[in-house]
Amino acid sequence: MPAPKGIPIPEAKAFRLDERIYDSRQTKGWMSEDERLVATHSGEVLVRVNLKMARWDKETGDLVLRLGSAEADRALRWVRHAMEHTGHSRQDLGLLERTLRLTDAITDWE
Repeated sequence: MPAPKGIPIPEAKAFRLDERIYDSRQTKGWMSEDERLVATHSGEVLVRVNLKMARWDKETGDLVLRLGSAEADRALRWVRHAMEHTGHSRQDLGLLERTLRLTDAITDWE
């Protein structure tokens, strides 16, 4: 069987998401072991959130979702991993880090 195309595995225990069509299958991306994160081969990262933790901001009217620090860092590592492997430049990644004030970004650069 040929190797899956797209981004490499983002975490050690992540598993491959496949779409089965009759006798063949097509790899769509990766899902985390706890099923909270999905990275597609097109570079998108989906994060499962608990809507019970969402609150309306009374000043702006925005819906605010809160993630714990460890959960947010993990989600951002997946986003950066997907960006690195779908052709985004170091400049794009630097902008992501500065915008989100990341200090402990993963270091996949050679």
